[in-house]
Amino acid sequence: MAMKLAQKELTQIKAKLVERKHQLEEELEGLYNEKFSDEAVQDPIDQALNTSMEELRSALQNKELAEYNMILDVLKKIDNGQYGTCIDCGQHISEKRLMVYPNATRCLACQEAAEG
Repeated sequence: MAMKLAQKELTQIKAKLVERKHQLEEELEGLYNEKFSDEAVQDPIDQALNTSMEELRSALQNKELAEYNMILDVLKKIDNGQYGTCIDCGQHISEKRLMVYPNATRCLACQEAAEG
């Protein structure tokens, strides 16, 4: 079983997560406010392009929103002392994995099993 994270590493991870959270907030706000069309009469090609761009923006927004929500959840776990515990097996997630992927919720073995 891996050791629990030291306070120094936990502080570093929390800082990374908070920084990424702020980046996502800015990106999501930019995506939300971005306009692809000037609302003028458009030919079918312009309409198709705008529709494609809207779908792409929506997909990107959904991906970033999912990451944002995951970061919020991880920050809560840090604050209540549950961070670094695998959601499947309950073992500690390795420090190395958490330093590389701070929003990991599974140990490597459980993540491989979930993806497999």
